Order: sequence, then structure tokens, then C-alpha cells
Amino acid sequence: MTQKSSGDPDIHRARLIGMVNACMFVFGVVLLLMGSLLPTFKVSGARAGSLGSIPLIGILTATILIGPILDKVGAKPALAAGLTLIVVGMAVMPSLTSYTPMAVAAFAYGLGGGVLNTATNALVSDLSASGRGVALNLLGFSFSLGAIAAPLLLSWAAERSALPTVLRFLAAAPAILFVLILPLRFPAPAHSGVPLRHLLKVLHHPLVWLLGALLFFESGNENCMFVWSGKVVGDVLHVAAGRADLALAALSTALGAGRLLAVLWLKWLGSRAMLLLSTAIMIAGVAVVLVYGTFGGVVTGFAVIGLGMSAIFPTTLGLAGDRFPDETGTVFGAIMTVALAGGAAGPVLGGWAATSGPKGVLLVPLTGGVAIAILTLIISG
Repeated sequence: MTQKSSGDPDIHRARLIGMVNACMFVFGVVLLLMGSLLPTFKVSGARAGSLGSIPLIGILTATILIGPILDKVGAKPALAAGLTLIVVGMAVMPSLTSYTPMAVAAFAYGLGGGVLNTATNALVSDLSASGRGVALNLLGFSFSLGAIAAPLLLSWAAERSALPTVLRFLAAAPAILFVLILPLRFPAPAHSGVPLRHLLKVLHHPLVWLLGALLFFESGNENCMFVWSGKVVGDVLHVAAGRADLALAALSTALGAGRLLAVLWLKWLGSRAMLLLSTAIMIAGVAVVLVYGTFGGVVTGFAVIGLGMSAIFPTTLGLAGDRFPDETGTVFGAIMTVALAGGAAGPVLGGWAATSGPKGVLLVPLTGGVAIAILTLIISG
């Protein structure tokens, strides 16, 4: 079966784009949820660490599996399944008191989040053939909003002993989205009658893995900076943790704002120049942190790093969609799996680099930025 064009009048394009961005907002909440909940759980340090990793294991598992499924059955059943897993996992969390049920619920909503992440990106790529980079940066902005909202809302709830109520409220959001997407008409799956082994042949293409390598470095940069920015400021300037965390707030805010700005920059620059400019900005931010010894200068440097990183991931997905428009699910699943591996490696590499001093962590975005620039030139050459 051939895939319906996003211009097909039967496809509810505007409403689909709205629903997909809402789903990506939910994924942003899911990704930050356990980190926000852990301080409220009465479990040992070892079990807290395990609970922190279990949603990520679910996300990785879903990302590995979902790509070819998207190309065979389409995005609608995938999104419905992902939203269901998130609703169930989050809704039962307030009533759980022991480790094993918590772990199962965390894996379930992580699995659902992984499905949402890949399915939303693939669907937006299909619906936005004439401007994938722009649409995917807007989708990335929706993710940033969810990632900012989750810790703020749960922190507010914990202070007011309203955590169970807020968790159930958060679970209601994907339940509403589930109901809203049911009547919408989605693009037909691109390869519903194609054997799985034929779909997987696209993974023999070297370009898939070059794109995956680019996202490996970018995801490593992002996670390393998310984990280490506040600690670098605290250790270098000897300020209190609350003040040091302003570096993370500046980084995250700039990351979200940069994705909005990229919507304009992409139309002017194009994907290749956008990626090269982004790496230049990121490296400039590293230089600012290294050179300046004041609190304002260092925080500004981390904001510049966030601005530089902001457009790289969604713009690269746009390039992947342009190069492989008929196997978007399979290709996105593969390169996003590689990206998740990079995301896991980034903070660890930052820890190794920090043995030479707190600012040694900045070797990660510095070398990662250079690698991204080189890969961009190879891919677009």
C-alpha cells in the first residue's frame, strides 16, 4: 500500500500536527517524571538508582522495536498504544508503595514514552515533506515545554502534599489525547504489505549510520550538559546548589527558545548551514565558560551552549526524513536508538573528563561539536 500524501484532503493535517505536538509534550513530561519523583520515594539509594534507569530502559526498548512497526501498521495504533501505556503507568503510581510494582509501572510508561517519541517524529516528518526541519524543531520545542513543566509542577505538588492528585492529573492528559486521536484520519502505512526483512534492508545504507553517529554525539552533548552544568558552576565558583542550578535553567531555556528561532533560521539558511552554525555557537559557548570566571559569564556560556545544541537533533531528523521519505519509521527508530546510546554515554564521558578539573567536562561538547560539524560536511557533501 502506498503512503497517503500529507496533502490528501482526507488527512486531518492541522489537527494531527496539533495532537502530535501534544503527544511530544507528554513525552517531555515522561522523560523527566522519575527524576522529579525520586526524592519523594522512601527507597534505598541503590533502588532509587534502579528506578531512575528503568523508564530509560523502557524508552530504549520501544525505540529499538517501533520503527518497522510504524512503517507496517502506521502511526495511529502506535500512538494509541503508547498513550495507553503512559496512562496506566502514571495513574497507578500514586497507589504503589513497594519497589517491584513501581518498577513495572515505570517500565510501562517509559515504553509508552519511547513509542511516542519515535512515532511523533516520524509522523511529523511525513506530514511536513516541504519543511521537515522547521516542523521537527517545533516538535522539539513542545518536548522542551513538557520537560520544563514536569519538575516545576511536581515540585509544587510535593510542597503542598498534592503529589497523588497531580500525578493523576498528568495521567489524564494522555487519556484525553487518546480519545481525541481516535476519530482522526492518519496517513496510511507506507509498507503495510511488505515483509519485515525487506524493510530492514534500508539499514544497510551507510547514510543511516552516519546520521545515527551525528545524533550519538548530539544526544551525548545534551545529556552531559543536563547532568553536569549545575555541578560545574558549583565546583568552579563555590556557590550554593540552588544558585548553581541556574546554569541548568539557562541551558534548558535556551534549548527551547533556540528551537523556536530555528524555525526562522532554517528557512533562511537551510539544514546544512543550520547544523554548522549550531556547532559554531555551541563551541563559542564552551569558550565563554572556559574564559570567564564570574557567575554571570559562566551561566551565559551555558545558555549559549544550549542555544547551539537546540536545533541539531530535530534538524538532523529532518535530513533523515528528506533522504528516506518512504522508510521514515524504520530509519528514525534506528538512528534514535543510536542517539539514546550517546545520551547514556555523555554523562559518563563527562565524569571521566572531570577528573582533570570541573571544566574538563566541557571537552564533551567541544569534541562532540567538532564531530557533528565533520559528519554534517560528509553527509551533505
